[in-house]
Amino acid sequence: MKGIYLVGCYPDADTFTRSFAAVAEAGFDFLEVGIPFNDPIADGPVIAGAIHESLARGVSPSHVMENIESLSHIPIKKYAMTYANIIHAYGIPEFSKRMTGLLEGVIIPDIPNRMARLFREKGFSLPIVPFATLETRESDMAMLNESESNIIYFVGVRGITGSKSDFTTPELVEKIRMIKDNTDKKVIIGFGIKTGSDARQACALGDGYVVGTEAVMRQKKPEALKAYLRSLI
Repeated sequence: MKGIYLVGCYPDADTFTRSFAAVAEAGFDFLEVGIPFNDPIADGPVIAGAIHESLARGVSPSHVMENIESLSHIPIKKYAMTYANIIHAYGIPEFSKRMTGLLEGVIIPDIPNRMARLFREKGFSLPIVPFATLETRESDMAMLNESESNIIYFVGVRGITGSKSDFTTPELVEKIRMIKDNTDKKVIIGFGIKTGSDARQACALGDGYVVGTEAVMRQKKPEALKAYLRSLI
C-alpha cells in the first residue's frame, strides 16, 4: 500500500484538489489528509509551516471536511490525520457521523493506543489507526490488534516528520518482522520516506509507506508534485 500525506486545503482548496487528484492519478493506494491544528506536535517544520499558513488563512476543520466530501468521487482510499482537540471541539460522534463512508480511518497522533477505546465509548465509530514504534513490544500486539483499522502506522524514526530513516538497521528490521508475525493488519511505514529508493525499501520491509514532508514541500505546485510522485512509483 502506497500513500501520500497532504495538508487539507493547502495552499488553498483549488490547489489542494489538483494535488489530491494527482495522487490518485499516479496510482497511489491511499491519501492521508491533514486537518490543521495549532500545535502539531508530531510534525516537522515543513508540515508545521504549511499547517500554520493554512490556519492563518482561516482554514477550519469544516473546510477540510467539506473538501474531503467534494472529492468522494475520486477512487482512492482516504484517511484523515488530526489531533484529539479538533475532534473533541467538533464533537466526537458528530465528526464520526459526518466522515463515515468517506474515510477508511483516522490517525490521531496524540492519542495513545490504549486511549482509543475512550473515543469509541463516546460514539466515535470510525476506525482509529494504531501506532507502532521502535519501542513496541510483543506484549503490545493484543492492543494493536483490537483496532478496527486494517493498517498499523509504523513510525520509522525516533523524531518528527521530515527525519531520515535507515531501513537497514537490525533494530528496525527485527521490530517490523515482530509486528508482522503478530498481526494480519498491513504495516505502513511513515516518517523518513524521501526517495524512490526509500519507498522500495519500505515496501520490501513492511506492507507499504506514506510520504508526507516531501509531498507537502511540493503541494503549492501540483506539477512539481506530479513529477515527485512519479519518482516514488
